[in-house]
Amino acid sequence: MFKQQKDFYEKFYLDQKIINKVEDLKQTLRLKVINEFILKYKNLNRKILVVGCGAGKDASIFKKKVFMLDLAFNAVKITKEKFPKNIYLVADATHLPFKDKSFDCVVCSEVIEHIPDSQKAINEFHRVLRSRGELIITTPNWISWYGVARKIAEFILRRPITSANQPFDNWYTFKTLQKQLRLNFRIVEVRGVWYYPPTGKGCFRLPDFLIFPIFKLFQPLDYFLGKTFPSFGSHIIAVRCIKKEF
Repeated sequence: MFKQQKDFYEKFYLDQKIINKVEDLKQTLRLKVINEFILKYKNLNRKILVVGCGAGKDASIFKKKVFMLDLAFNAVKITKEKFPKNIYLVADATHLPFKDKSFDCVVCSEVIEHIPDSQKAINEFHRVLRSRGELIITTPNWISWYGVARKIAEFILRRPITSANQPFDNWYTFKTLQKQLRLNFRIVEVRGVWYYPPTGKGCFRLPDFLIFPIFKLFQPLDYFLGKTFPSFGSHIIAVRCIKKEF
């Protein structure tokens, strides 16, 4: 599975992709929440580790130098070209190449659902965090419009449906994520992101010029729902939690 995933993401990030306006808005709202969570670290001399830098979207919210890693060399290369000030590594989230208690904050956004041994990764996040260090984690949510749509598609097609055809894509609910986190972390804040329904996939997507203005208009409502009903975000649940000491 490890080699299959690594080969997939090397090709995934090598291929040039055009991000549609709706997807870009979704990612902007996700990053807005993460930015709020890390605000106190951005103004202090704190060490931050980003697990899964992807193609660089997440790196855009960090003004100071942070550590960024990804399983795919091509992801690291692309992000480093865009944001050269950071320190980059190619590494596996389940075997972080850092000493114990190296960081004040770990950010793992849209990654944990793609790690088969996710508990091992969470244990590693705990290990590299300093006392009262914080983990910020986001992941797609089964209890959402997107989760319902995926389940229906899998039932009709009689096969697993994954985002972008990724080899492993195990979504969470707040309860299943909480269960996995609670051994090592104390959850202090939960936020939902993206309460809009799915608009199709590939050539079956509704055109952006129809739906983007509507989604943009109701963006403040999405932000409000994210605070009021955090466990039902249509695509992402964001959790901020503090390291437990043993």
